[in-house]
Amino acid sequence: MLPNFWPTASGLKVPGAAWIAGLLAVGLALLLPCLVLLGGFAIDLMGWEHQRIEQISMQQAGSASADLRGQSASEYTSIGPFRWKLSETPWVGTLPAPQKALGAIVLLGAGLILMSLLHWFHRRAGVQTALDTEQQLHERLFHHSGAIALERGLSAQSELLRSFHDQTFPVMRSAIVQWQQVYPKHFLQVVLLLVLAGLIHPWLTIAALLAAWIVRNIYRWQQVSSTTGRWVQQQRWAEAQQELSSISQTAPLMATIHDSQETLDNYRSNLAAYRSAGGIVLGCDKAKSPWVSLAISLLGTGLILLLALGMLDPSKHLSLGAGFVWTASICAAIYTGYRIAAAWKSVAKANPKLEEIFRFLAIESKPNSSANRELSSKLTRGVSAEHVTLQSGSNQKLLEDVSAFFKTGQLTAIISPDPLLAKALVEMALGFGKPVSGRLMFDDVDSNDLTSATIREHSLWIASNGPLVTGTIEDNLWLGLQRDATIDMREITRLARVSDAIFELPDGLQTLVSSNEQRLSPDLMFRLGIARAFLKKPSIVVAEEPAPGQPGIEAETTRALLEARNQSCVVLVLPARLSTLRAADQVVVLHHRKVADVGTHNELLERSELYRHWNYMHFAPAIR
Repeated sequence: MLPNFWPTASGLKVPGAAWIAGLLAVGLALLLPCLVLLGGFAIDLMGWEHQRIEQISMQQAGSASADLRGQSASEYTSIGPFRWKLSETPWVGTLPAPQKALGAIVLLGAGLILMSLLHWFHRRAGVQTALDTEQQLHERLFHHSGAIALERGLSAQSELLRSFHDQTFPVMRSAIVQWQQVYPKHFLQVVLLLVLAGLIHPWLTIAALLAAWIVRNIYRWQQVSSTTGRWVQQQRWAEAQQELSSISQTAPLMATIHDSQETLDNYRSNLAAYRSAGGIVLGCDKAKSPWVSLAISLLGTGLILLLALGMLDPSKHLSLGAGFVWTASICAAIYTGYRIAAAWKSVAKANPKLEEIFRFLAIESKPNSSANRELSSKLTRGVSAEHVTLQSGSNQKLLEDVSAFFKTGQLTAIISPDPLLAKALVEMALGFGKPVSGRLMFDDVDSNDLTSATIREHSLWIASNGPLVTGTIEDNLWLGLQRDATIDMREITRLARVSDAIFELPDGLQTLVSSNEQRLSPDLMFRLGIARAFLKKPSIVVAEEPAPGQPGIEAETTRALLEARNQSCVVLVLPARLSTLRAADQVVVLHHRKVADVGTHNELLERSELYRHWNYMHFAPAIR
């Protein structure tokens, strides 16, 4: 069954470049046998012209009749059932008899140039098809992952999406390019070439196919046998290498208590075993095996001998040109078959990975029809996770039986040796991800009874870079909010500890910035995100800290976070700084999908070995 890279259920469309590649492939498949046949005709014409010149130079009595035969032979030439009447060929037919062979060669050269150009365009069309398909998949994954993020979460999908981008896409791209190169071109080409060879010499063609089948089976047998024996010999090689190293290091010590000659004999014995195993391992490569090359040499020589015998037999009517056409057709057909097998292998490797993407795209986003509750303008108690279990995109447990309480007016730092666990937990507080068991409560309201819009209205995400968008600093502070002219922006920026830095800029709040801003420090961009919290006044703030900076600047950022906590909201931080952990009201430690411990920084340093190790790995130079 032929592969289908664009199944209807996936929503992908066949790129226009694929149709162009198909048309070019048909043209190339038809052109190659024609050029091979033309090459045979050119060889015969050159041979006859050579004979005519020799006959003229001999100056014998029968030269006139010999010239007549040469002239007659130049009118047309035949290879198998194919006959080329030169007098009816444009341009070549008008040339004098001595130049007809050269005209055929020029025509062959023009055909080869045309084939090269078509091949280049065909290759480009195949690459464009792969890139267009990859672009469609990127777009489908982007929209689909966003659609199901409310139910499955963002971090829960991240591992799967990363594997798609890092592993599946390169394999898929290579498979599409290779398949576009062989289908339908090589499928049609191999049929035409074998038919051409069979029309010239059917029994010899059957013998050539049988020889190719024998070589293929020898190759596969050698591949299986070398793979089986290679692993055992690799183990022996490694053991001999370790033994040699051990003997070399201990030989001087052994000489003090033991006969050194016996140690030398032992060393030489292991050296011989090492050399023997190494020779087998390095010689097991199927490409370097003599059996395949020996079979190709013997069978190839036999086929050439049979072809030569046929050309010497007057009853066979095999000319030198016919021999060339047959040989070129068989060689090209075998190479074409190899290309088809290689492309099929590439497609077989890509199919399981593509099916994984298509299964992911087939997941339906389920709207929460029972979500009809509202939240008060401010949370009074906080957010609590009660025995929450969350699944990842591959249906594996990401969080399991997690219970924690995030109180209003507290700053909670959440850490984990696996950052994915901490991100998954705080994202649930932003409305991304529904527990498969347990409950996530906002005050006394279950998250399943709330719409994503309601949760977003009461929460704010602060990225390590703000995040910033292209616009003025003031535009970024009011991002997604209704502007209020009565609010004192200088007071807002003062609370976020960015007032001095902003108003020192030439244009102040009207300074233009971009999403990849390089002029502002990471801490300043992060504090601009905190300033946004003072304008929105959300019930829940989730902040991803930037990497550690200068101690004085870090302290200002920590004060800004504490100021946000004082606005009677739940502040959840993914910490990257020791000062934040020390200032946090509580630290939640996740490990192996569960809550390992909860406490303040000092309490956890005293009782949690996991927390001490995590701190050592992240802040060893800063720990006093």
